[in-house]
Amino acid sequence: MKKIAFIEEGFLGSTLPLAREFCRRGYAVDLYFIRNEIHEPEGCECDYCSPHYGICKIPSKEIKQIKEYVSPSLFQMYTICLTMPYHSIPVVRNIADLAIAIQLKHVARKINSMGYEMVNIVANYNFDRYRHFFDYLADNVALSLHEVADHFCFSNKPYPLLKKAIKKGIPLVVFSRNTMQSAQKIQGICPNNIFYIPFGLFDSFKNIPAAELPESIPEKFILFYGYILPYKGLSVLYEAVRVLGEELGDYRVVVAGKGYDPIIDEIKEDSRFCLIQRFLFNREIVFLLQKAYAVVCPYITMSQSGIPQTSFVFSTPVIASDLDGFKEVLNPDNSILFRSNDAQSLAQAIRKLIKDKGKRDIMSNNIKNYYRLNPQYAWDKICDKYIQNFHL
Repeated sequence: MKKIAFIEEGFLGSTLPLAREFCRRGYAVDLYFIRNEIHEPEGCECDYCSPHYGICKIPSKEIKQIKEYVSPSLFQMYTICLTMPYHSIPVVRNIADLAIAIQLKHVARKINSMGYEMVNIVANYNFDRYRHFFDYLADNVALSLHEVADHFCFSNKPYPLLKKAIKKGIPLVVFSRNTMQSAQKIQGICPNNIFYIPFGLFDSFKNIPAAELPESIPEKFILFYGYILPYKGLSVLYEAVRVLGEELGDYRVVVAGKGYDPIIDEIKEDSRFCLIQRFLFNREIVFLLQKAYAVVCPYITMSQSGIPQTSFVFSTPVIASDLDGFKEVLNPDNSILFRSNDAQSLAQAIRKLIKDKGKRDIMSNNIKNYYRLNPQYAWDKICDKYIQNFHL
């Protein structure tokens, strides 16, 4: 039996559907989660604390919901528990980094002994400590990056993780054409060693039951959700709501997520908004997406986003800025795009959707047929690309 391994500390929303597709084809899949504790991972339910350092196999009863979604017999999950002494103190960071390297050497030896066809490390550009894996893992390793560089302040000089991958000739997977274009600008990258393989909808959210929030939620609302950061354009959304004025009617805008943007201070005082400024549990995200009239993504910059892929699981249309990362997966059948950083354009998009419920319903029905209308994002096609590109 062929075996695949994923190593990561997040991103399960896009990994679990891919793991499920591999299992459907008879592959055994092991997922190594680099966390001492697992709590509310994306798109699944699991609460687990590692009993010791190193690799710990998570008992099946602790990941029952995940195994039922992926495969009860072919899927297993592990934690990689690391000790990182004083890693946040610059003076001793090099010593701490050496300690991590030694630990990852032992982890890599164990993983190498498992006989995997491919070990796929899933990370972001700034996950520096992962680079040590490349010194110890066998030649069957690939690196998948959700971000290849800081999209808000792009530099063509690779961060340590990508720099080591380039040096070692590790194949790189990116999830959007927009990210692909950024990767091709980075010094030292061989174009033939980059593979664009998108992800589909984050289907594992379907298996999570909805749970009402303790906060009062308006009956009719447009939803902004996820980590609150200035680049996500809340200031544009605030101005668009101001432009709409009474045209918003009975609708309100729910802003839900952990983080901060200076415009939050004004949003708090505006009755047209409902602010939930805290971490959202998976069940709460499901509840909000089931109830929302539409999701809004007013981002000013981005490389890609998992918000549409999660929203579409619940047939919820999206209003998004016309950035390249959004234009790849959104089209007039399922969404409305507006001019990035243009509050007037966003106001027009919101106005268009709330005044035409029929259009909203057509979009929602199209989303229900997303894979038929967008077969390139179906997980079986995506799995085919991994098998072909990595000779699995």
